[in-house]
Amino acid sequence: RSFGDLLLKEAERYDCAGVAPGGLVISAPEIRVVDLEPRQDRFLVLASDGVWDVISSEDAVSICAAQATPELAAQTLLRRTYASNSDDNITALVLSWKAVV
Repeated sequence: RSFGDLLLKEAERYDCAGVAPGGLVISAPEIRVVDLEPRQDRFLVLASDGVWDVISSEDAVSICAAQATPELAAQTLLRRTYASNSDDNITALVLSWKAVV
């Protein structure tokens, strides 16, 4: 994480007893490499943990696939996340590409 939550990143500076330095929030991203199949894969969803805490990958795909545009897909996903009472920051980006014929 590069922004926000300074208290969680440097808890030892703020008198949080019993917390190891850097013990609450890590800055190492979760990375997964996936080969996309443009003939089969329609879009890519990038979202923060506030989304994934309350929405499963399968539900996110269903929500986004039902929308006409990537913008509407992201907005709908965020609305569903908010309605699911996520208690974290929520951010989502949906990328799409033209189908290869």
